[in-house]
Amino acid sequence: MGRAGDASALVFKPGTDFNVRDKSSASPHIRLWLAASALLGVIFVTCAIFYVWLYVQQVQNGYRLSKIYEENELQSTVQRKLKLEWSRLRDPTRLEEIGRNQFGLAPPRADQKVTIR
Repeated sequence: MGRAGDASALVFKPGTDFNVRDKSSASPHIRLWLAASALLGVIFVTCAIFYVWLYVQQVQNGYRLSKIYEENELQSTVQRKLKLEWSRLRDPTRLEEIGRNQFGLAPPRADQKVTIR
């Protein structure tokens, strides 16, 4: 069945309550172990929440970056179109044509020219 040393551990003293443990034996060690376990549990949960928060921030920053990239592409397209329009509007041939047709301008005559020294 068991060893002789085990049998002596099972002997109960008369008048003892079987539901009450002896609090003087290992309770400081158990309390220390429970406190350390609780502290480690709190640290683990805190780290897990921080990890999830970081992941959510990473995903949100990815969406923001994608949106900014799309806006940048749109602005680049608008800029290219505006540069093309600006160069078309500044074309000397076009300006000469508009001056002749819309405003009735012509090249200056010889008596209209002034020489500046």
